[in-house]
Amino acid sequence: MAARFSLVRDDGAGALLGLAAGDQGAGAAYGHDAQLAIVVAYELLRFGEVDTDRFRDSLVRLVGRRTGRPRLRGTPVWLHEFVEEQETGLTGWGTVAGIDVATRAVPIGIWHRNRPDRLVEDSARAARATHRDRSSAVAAAVMAGTIAGITHGQYGRDLAAGALEVGHMAARSTEHLKGMHGDPSQLLGLLERLQVVIGEDPASILRRSGAEPNSLEAVIAAVAMGAPLRSEPFSLLTDVAPLRRRDLEVMCAAIVGGRVGLIRWPASVANDTWFAEIGRRLAAGAMMVDDLPDLFEVEERLSHGPPGGLG
Repeated sequence: MAARFSLVRDDGAGALLGLAAGDQGAGAAYGHDAQLAIVVAYELLRFGEVDTDRFRDSLVRLVGRRTGRPRLRGTPVWLHEFVEEQETGLTGWGTVAGIDVATRAVPIGIWHRNRPDRLVEDSARAARATHRDRSSAVAAAVMAGTIAGITHGQYGRDLAAGALEVGHMAARSTEHLKGMHGDPSQLLGLLERLQVVIGEDPASILRRSGAEPNSLEAVIAAVAMGAPLRSEPFSLLTDVAPLRRRDLEVMCAAIVGGRVGLIRWPASVANDTWFAEIGRRLAAGAMMVDDLPDLFEVEERLSHGPPGGLG
């Protein structure tokens, strides 16, 4: 990709690349946050919407239950319960949320950036594929709403207010949804409270949020950290790094990517051109995926190496 830098909107096409960069960290490849987001992206490019059963089936393939060769990199805390319930024939809904219920909604924020009702519906479906609590669905909608807001040039308290509005929409839409439970008002209240500290340094926002690592509260904290418009957007990642919180780095990188567009990332990213092309198609609303690499083959090579190789 040719290097370029501009604060001109790119319809969020760079958010997925940013997510992969943040999820990669210092490793050789990105982890399960980006992997699950790619599954959602392919769902959108192929079908125009997210289906919970298809998402679960893709997750089973990534876990490798059918082949014995796991492709999913990282072990989210809900995964063991999901696998156990899948093997016993029950609906695989975990009960312990992590940030991946939100990061998987990043492509939804690009695809449905002009359709808030569809954004909320698909965010809830993507969350429900593995989780039954309403707060997970709300966190997913908040992250998708944040990415959508960035594509429309929103920043600061306006961006957070828009994400909060989408979060309330998700809370209402899941209130009487069969199989969903819990009260997301505490999560929404945190986002409302943090709006007054937007612009403070990330360490201060983290203290005020009280967000534990990889929690839904961390999603809210990341939105507040990433909301201000910076003359040097990548400086957000520099300010977040001393916190030693990879969960925040992943989400903030997605926000930065959505803001700066498809420019060359400061560090190399595995399969960067793949992520860039998927981002372009999401931004264009192009339902074209058959000419793209098979996502499971891509993850197979990253996890186990090329056929006949050391993996």
